[in-house]
Amino acid sequence: MQTIAIDFDGVIHKYSKGWQDGTCYDEHVEGVFEAIQELMKTYTVFIFSTRKPKQIKQWLLQRIMEMEMGDNPHDPQEWSWGKYGYTCQIIPFWVKFWNKKNVLGITRKKLPAMCYIDDRAVNFQGDWNRTLLDVKNFKTYTERR
Repeated sequence: MQTIAIDFDGVIHKYSKGWQDGTCYDEHVEGVFEAIQELMKTYTVFIFSTRKPKQIKQWLLQRIMEMEMGDNPHDPQEWSWGKYGYTCQIIPFWVKFWNKKNVLGITRKKLPAMCYIDDRAVNFQGDWNRTLLDVKNFKTYTERR
């Protein structure tokens, strides 16, 4: 099965004020959990970030609890994504490939993937002159609004 890597800040977490003090302060990007669910029908998926994986997992857990349970949270040790049909796991540092079906991985490492979904990427098209121009003119989707 092929793997998809998804950046956290700006792609899952809105990140509307930038890094700030390092906390995950913002809401999720609309439609992200449904999109991950759709991707996981065909691919294995992991989240990558420079943040600590535990911080991301806690943020994800809080979002899901707010969306699904309101004021009636349950034990986070037994947490799963309810209606989304997948669970979440921090990828151990020694893992070199992520291929767990229906398990959303979280890591600080750049593991092999078919593609990376990232708001700060320049897609190399085989032409360095074009790439240098793309870098010079680069804006995230939030900066283009």
